[in-house]
Amino acid sequence: MQLPPSLQRALERLVATQPSAALEQAATTLSTRYREASAGNAPAINSPLEAVAYAAWRMPATYAALRAVFQRLVEAQPDFAPTRMLDIGAGSGAAIWAAATQWPSLRRIVALEQQPAMARIGEQLAASADLPPITWQRADVLALDRLPESDLVVMGYVYSEIEPAARAILLSRLWKATAGALVIVEPGTPAGHATILGARAELIKRDASILAPCPHTADCPLAAIGDWCHFAQRVARPAFQRRLKGAAAPFEDEKFAYLIAARRGAPPVNGRIVRHPITHSGRIELRICTAQGLQHITVTRSQGEAWRRARDSAWGDGWENDPPKDIGDSGAE
Repeated sequence: MQLPPSLQRALERLVATQPSAALEQAATTLSTRYREASAGNAPAINSPLEAVAYAAWRMPATYAALRAVFQRLVEAQPDFAPTRMLDIGAGSGAAIWAAATQWPSLRRIVALEQQPAMARIGEQLAASADLPPITWQRADVLALDRLPESDLVVMGYVYSEIEPAARAILLSRLWKATAGALVIVEPGTPAGHATILGARAELIKRDASILAPCPHTADCPLAAIGDWCHFAQRVARPAFQRRLKGAAAPFEDEKFAYLIAARRGAPPVNGRIVRHPITHSGRIELRICTAQGLQHITVTRSQGEAWRRARDSAWGDGWENDPPKDIGDSGAE
């Protein structure tokens, strides 16, 4: 996956406004601070330098993860065509760019961002782009009693930054504002998965339809064996980002956990592939989460159509065949 050309050019222009050495130092410092931050204590981004550094360092991966999740929403509800979007903790606007790329139907976007420096970067990046009208609101979402009703409500890499005691209240407000679908994305770590499971449990209590990734509303079978549910999206690294990170590889793999809940249900997939398919000579092994638990399929070349489907399947895809065999090991990645 690649950034939209107009976004990449806008990021390149922003990066060029800052001294390269200072930008690299700011990006490294911010990365360390975010890794070490506890829930409810996200690092503040106070200066234009820090905001540009954060956008250049993280925006490609964040865009890629959100776009991958939006594609799962389209798979579940192909006729979903949102016109109103609410982006909570919008940052530099990665979710907005991903949603606008996915849904030309969008006509109005509200971007809620508490940190003024990040909101300014988001506005600058969108200023000359072909995006729907965006209303930027500089406010703490926890201080707002009411959120605007929207067809698509998104919280990307933000929910885990909220104090655990306040999450249920916030989630209630998010769900009340959701007319169509609510999307939550977190880092693909055990902690990120645990955060998603907490949101999932609360939304199930509110009779939300869980569209993805879970093919059921039972307890997570991966959590029961000490594993965690996460997925990955490969994204091309722009040249400015390779310089900033001192990275030789032209791509990176963003690992993420996510949840899509909707007002309207959709026919559930039988299962979800939760690890990379393992291909051998003449057979493919798939690990699948199903309503019957975590299961394993071995598909052989002699199975014809099932073989072709398995060969074309990837980590995160749905699987429609009923898997016959339970799996007993975790093999966490």
